[in-house]
Amino acid sequence: MTAGFWFELQRGVLKHVNHWRGRIVFIHINKTGGTSIERALQLRSERISAREKRARMGERRWQRAFKFAFVRNPWDKVVSHYHYRLRTGRTGLDDRQLPFSDWVRLSYRDRDPRYCDVPLMFASQLEWIADQDGQVLLDFTGRFERIEEDFAEVCRRTGVDASLPRIKTTSHAHYRDFYDDESRA
Repeated sequence: MTAGFWFELQRGVLKHVNHWRGRIVFIHINKTGGTSIERALQLRSERISAREKRARMGERRWQRAFKFAFVRNPWDKVVSHYHYRLRTGRTGLDDRQLPFSDWVRLSYRDRDPRYCDVPLMFASQLEWIADQDGQVLLDFTGRFERIEEDFAEVCRRTGVDASLPRIKTTSHAHYRDFYDDESRA
């Protein structure tokens, strides 16, 4: 199967339709290269957990689909999240340059709604991909640190021929440079 489209005539309108639509489920965890993956596979952007997606799809459709996500070193993910929030002005960080350790405390520990405005974005990656008992619900979990190789594995398993663009990249010092004793805790 290639990354091409077939066309569907619906109510007199010719529309593009992914021919693998509904057979691939991507759980898009923030700051793991998900926008690039969605673009490469021409998937609709959704930021919901695997539990929520399974409930929406129904068990039968869920079981038939190839389900995957990408995860990232959590220390690096938090630093990337912070820099993304600074760059985009989310939660008022453009007005007030909040130091990293303060942002971590307010967002992740205190769950201050000014900073932790979308709680799932601050959840552990396991909460995104597992059921209530901690069992992973996916067929494949790729690693951001190996995104090219693991995306190729997704393509191999699904039969999709797609290339991965680089979208929303961030550049910052190594994550270890950001943490102090308080933010590590």
